[in-house]
Amino acid sequence: MSQQDASRALKNTLFLFLRMGVVLLISLYTSRVVLQMLGINDYGLYNVVGSVVWFFTFLNIALTNATSRYITYELGAGNPEKIRQTYAMAVNTHAILAVAMLVIMETGGLWFLNHRVVIPPDRVVAANWCFQFSVLLFCASIMKVPLHSNVIAHEKMSFYAWTSMGEAALKLLLIILMIHSTFDKLILYSGILFVVSLVVLAVYVVYNRRVFADTRYIRFWDGKMIKQFLSYSGYSMLVNGADGMTVSSRNIFFNWFSTAVANAAMGIANQVITLFNVFVDSFSQAFRPQIIKSYAAGDNSYFMQLIYSTSKIYYYLFLMISLPILLNLQFILEIWLGKYPDGTEAFVLAIVAYTIFDVFQMPLVTAVHATGKLRVHQIMIASIKILAIPATYLALLWGGTPELTLYLWAALNVICAVARTIYMRRLISLSLRRYITDVVLKMLVVTIIAVPLPVWTATLMEDGWLRLLATGALSVAMVGVASFFIGINRKEREFVVSLPATQKVLSFFKRKQV
Repeated sequence: MSQQDASRALKNTLFLFLRMGVVLLISLYTSRVVLQMLGINDYGLYNVVGSVVWFFTFLNIALTNATSRYITYELGAGNPEKIRQTYAMAVNTHAILAVAMLVIMETGGLWFLNHRVVIPPDRVVAANWCFQFSVLLFCASIMKVPLHSNVIAHEKMSFYAWTSMGEAALKLLLIILMIHSTFDKLILYSGILFVVSLVVLAVYVVYNRRVFADTRYIRFWDGKMIKQFLSYSGYSMLVNGADGMTVSSRNIFFNWFSTAVANAAMGIANQVITLFNVFVDSFSQAFRPQIIKSYAAGDNSYFMQLIYSTSKIYYYLFLMISLPILLNLQFILEIWLGKYPDGTEAFVLAIVAYTIFDVFQMPLVTAVHATGKLRVHQIMIASIKILAIPATYLALLWGGTPELTLYLWAALNVICAVARTIYMRRLISLSLRRYITDVVLKMLVVTIIAVPLPVWTATLMEDGWLRLLATGALSVAMVGVASFFIGINRKEREFVVSLPATQKVLSFFKRKQV
């Protein structure tokens, strides 16, 4: 790992860590305000209506993966003309997708909303307005993809971090201003989210035009290139489609078999999923460009080292953050939401169980995308994930609880992680022995060492701020110490010590001792 690349990755990680913390705090408070303002019924209705639109997000995510991979790959390969052409075709492709989604949503989506979703008669009009704003927001998010991918490919994480924090703050400000409005809150909330998305899109457009001369939009069309995008996106779409259909189907099944309370609890859980995705994306985007660029440049040694090292880093950071949350979940939910829907705690626990495997497997997923050889991997993972849909339906049909369906969903993700790891031996010559000993076993040992003391402390204290602070400080200290001395190897430890930031901290303490 070169000092320059690693220092840049560390700097980007710090920016993204700052983004994650600020966005997390703002989003938590925003969710509380929105839940109290809309009420459980309207909050659940918004979650159901949004599911009709976001059912198709897998199309957008698939093209996002393709765009990010090809722009980053061409930057790593160092072909200026190819970079401009790739960016132009990414913009063209997303424009076509936005128009297509608008047509599909205004026909099939609108019909499904009004004929298959259970909506109280007095909220039909509000639900339709909410749907329209959600469709427009979705189209705006599609058009932002190539702009966002371009920023990440160039590793301009500071802009991404500041923009994300500004977006979260603007949402909160506008939502607070609408609290005392006499207008329908559900319609107004949906409209605010759309307006904020337009503002963010405009900021990305201006920044990309002014900063990235190598990827300014040019009038260009290449049928072969769009076939490459669609072929790559098609396979990428399999897993994203399975994820999107699982989330949307679960919300709709809850609407059919359960109550508005379950949908509201799932709405809260979806907020938690979003927050955890912020965590995963924050750290994966710090290293994702380097993993893809190192593969494109043929630097296999650095490529493999990044996979092993970042897998552990992601897990340790996630454990550091999630442990105090789990130990103080009831208190955090009460502070965050006040009165929250029944079942929320169990939903959050299932989401943590699901996400933890996504976290340390993210470098392997990035490696798959770096190779461009998606077919076998995507078919395999999608085939496992899609089983959650019939499992959820049958569990609810046979009287199972909504909580049970989420644990079934998490169990399938464990199977995905095992299958993916074994397959990577064939795809990138991953050493299973080294992966198990240097990654999996070290993560397990760190967990065994770091978890007991915070858990024991939590059992001795009553719920409250003191317990949250105590378990949080212990989690950070225990995971930090265990991961440094046991969870990383000697070469990684020497590298951490050699970093300029570490040297400055050590020098500071040395001066204090003198």
